[in-house]
Amino acid sequence: MKKIAIATSKGGVGKTTTAINLAAGLAHKGKKVLIIDCDPQGNVGGHFNISSEHTLSDLLTEGHQDVIIEVRKNLDIITSGRKRLYDAQRELTKDDFGIFKFGERISFILGYKYDLVFCDFSPTDTLINRAALMFCDNLLLPISPGIDSIMGADRYIDVAMDISVRGNKVIDIFGVLINLYEKQTNISREIDRVSREKWGPKVFQTRIRKNVALGEARIENQTIFEYSPQSNGAKDFTALAAEILNAS
Repeated sequence: MKKIAIATSKGGVGKTTTAINLAAGLAHKGKKVLIIDCDPQGNVGGHFNISSEHTLSDLLTEGHQDVIIEVRKNLDIITSGRKRLYDAQRELTKDDFGIFKFGERISFILGYKYDLVFCDFSPTDTLINRAALMFCDNLLLPISPGIDSIMGADRYIDVAMDISVRGNKVIDIFGVLINLYEKQTNISREIDRVSREKWGPKVFQTRIRKNVALGEARIENQTIFEYSPQSNGAKDFTALAAEILNAS
């Protein structure tokens, strides 16, 4: 089971869009995938227009394990609980070992035999994010054209290094993904060049092109493969899923 945090400290770079459509692309290829929404905004459940009686917040505070929702074939989610996730954060701060409680409480999913688990983070550096990062083994960093997104990714690599030391574990960079890419613009080409100079082969060869269909799919509570299977968005996420599977 690969446990992957989708994280950066810069908002608006497509973290949730990446989580949902990459997970859906991998599910289409026969992989069993879980998305855990670690963001109080609750965008994962919102994308599928789904709410649940028990959420990640209830799992962390009260130990409820009936939190997994099947949204598509091979694709499950755990919703965040939105603002109630702040209650869970307070629960985690009650003792010095709170940061380890996420992994303890979520460990029941091992029985589900998932191939990949994606944790969709909020852009702020919260204890929930750090606790989830302690659970994860890999870091996927979405970036978009703009120097701030490079800096945001760098800051989150620092967070991962801090967690690695504290948890006596290794958190690898799973990959850096360029989102909102427009080949005809100087800024996109420059970010592509700078990121590949900085992170080398950790940058995915696949770029996710700027594509209005990705936003429209969200409005329709669909994945890009359901909403517009011939769109550039669907083609790019299909290519990204294939790149990841070929590298495994």
